[in-house]
Amino acid sequence: MIRRIVLLSFSLLLFTSCSDSEINYINQPKNQQRYDSQIFETITISKDIRYGANVTLGGATTGLSMDIYQPANDTEINRPLVVLAHGGSYISGDKKDFTELATFLAKAGYVVASINYRLLDVAPTQLAFKQVVLNSVVDMKAAVRYFTKDVATDNIYKINTAKIFIGGYSAGAITALHFAYVNTDAELNTIGGATFVDYVNSKGGLAGMSGNEAFPSSVKGVINISGALFNSNFINSTEPSLYSIHGTNDAVVPYLQGNVNNTGIIADGSGILHPYATSLGLTNQLKTIQNGKHDAFLSCTSCLVEIRAFLFSQIQ
Repeated sequence: MIRRIVLLSFSLLLFTSCSDSEINYINQPKNQQRYDSQIFETITISKDIRYGANVTLGGATTGLSMDIYQPANDTEINRPLVVLAHGGSYISGDKKDFTELATFLAKAGYVVASINYRLLDVAPTQLAFKQVVLNSVVDMKAAVRYFTKDVATDNIYKINTAKIFIGGYSAGAITALHFAYVNTDAELNTIGGATFVDYVNSKGGLAGMSGNEAFPSSVKGVINISGALFNSNFINSTEPSLYSIHGTNDAVVPYLQGNVNNTGIIADGSGILHPYATSLGLTNQLKTIQNGKHDAFLSCTSCLVEIRAFLFSQIQ
C-alpha cells in the first residue's frame, strides 16, 4: 500500500464583510509596504471558479476548479498572482487546504488562487505516478493561463503577467517544481523514457489541454514546501527563481535525494536543488528546518512572513 502523506490542513478563518464604501486598509505605520505587510483587514474569496477540464488516468472527464483570494475593495491594478497546489500524495487533498497562506498573502495585496487538479484514480504504479505528476503540471498551467486570458480580455483580476508565482506543498510542490523546470522532451525522457515522452505528447505536450491553450503560462518564481524534482539538472539559470522550506528529517519527500513516499521514484529534494541553483547563479533561498519532518511547515512560526518577503523581493 502507498502510505498517505500528512495533509497540509490549514485552519479556516472567519472573515468580516464590508461594503464598497468602507475602507479596508489597516492603520499601519508609514514604513509598511503593500505586498510586504498585512495592509488589508478583509479579503474576498471567489469559490469553485472553473478554470478548465481534462481526462483522468482512469478515463473520467473532470472539471478543474480553484478558489481565488483577493483583498476586499482593492483598487490597485497590475497585482502579483500566486497559484498554489495542495498536497496529498496525488490521491487526496483539496484547494481549501491552503486557506491560511492564501488569506495571509491576500491581506498583503496579492491575488492568490488555490487549485484542485487531477488525482490518481488507477493502480499506483511508478508510471502512473509519473503520469499524474505531468497531468497536474498541465492543469496548473491551465490555471495560470486562466489569468493571462483574463488580462487579455475582461481584466477582472488586474494581474501583472510579469509577476506570476506558483507553489505548493508536497505533491503540490512537486507539481510546481516540474511546471517550472521541465521544459523539453529530453527532460521528459530522463523521467520516464520514450514511452513517457509519447504519453505526454499525445496529451498536448507540456502545455497540455486542460484549458485556455491560446494564452501564455510563464511564471517568475516557485514556492516549494517539502517538494522534490526528478533531477536537479533540469534547472537552468534562465528559469524561475526558487524559494523552499524543507525539514531535514522528512521521510516522505527526502530533504536530499531519496525514494519519494515509498513509490520507488528517486528524486532530488530541496537540499540538493538549492546548491545546484546557486551554482548556476539562479536566484534562490532555502529555509532548512533542522530535524523537521514532512509537516514541519505547520509548526513554523516565521514561514508565512518569509514566503511573503521572498515574493516581495522578486517583484521590486
